[in-house]
Amino acid sequence: MINRKNELAANGSSLDKPSVTLGERIEERRKVVGISQAELARRVGVRQSTINSLINGESRSSRSIFKIARALLTTPEYLYGELDDPDEGAPVAPAPAIWLQVHLPNEDALTEMFEALLTGIDQAKPLAEQARLLAQSLPTGLSVLRDARPPRPATARASTADPGPPATPHRGSAR
Repeated sequence: MINRKNELAANGSSLDKPSVTLGERIEERRKVVGISQAELARRVGVRQSTINSLINGESRSSRSIFKIARALLTTPEYLYGELDDPDEGAPVAPAPAIWLQVHLPNEDALTEMFEALLTGIDQAKPLAEQARLLAQSLPTGLSVLRDARPPRPATARASTADPGPPATPHRGSAR
């Protein structure tokens, strides 16, 4: 524990900054991270009332403080006021990811798309820069393709002993 001498200003007020409570630090970090109390509670696996009681000072500690700190991208030491820097020793935020569900088109359509994308890239640029430009334009290229879905597989028959004749589309009445 650090012992500090309170220095007084000319008017008699303390120059030390006022101590910040656990609840104030949780609330501050929650706002920085951009989540609601309900979302924080969901991520931690506790009730919202637990988070609310910590923020309002009705509770001064929690068994879930490590999970709360992780969800707020900081450390328990920061939340308890032992550190002044919320980023010191904090877990690194995960890198943003882009998820696309893509049904790849046939080879001819892909070849045509890549040729079109490559014509817009200056071949004199370094290879790494060309690759980055291609990666940046790939989602647009895929979204433009009309032949985006592979052919559907034929429906499998239940019995493998007698495969029977191949399935044909039914057009009107038979005979």
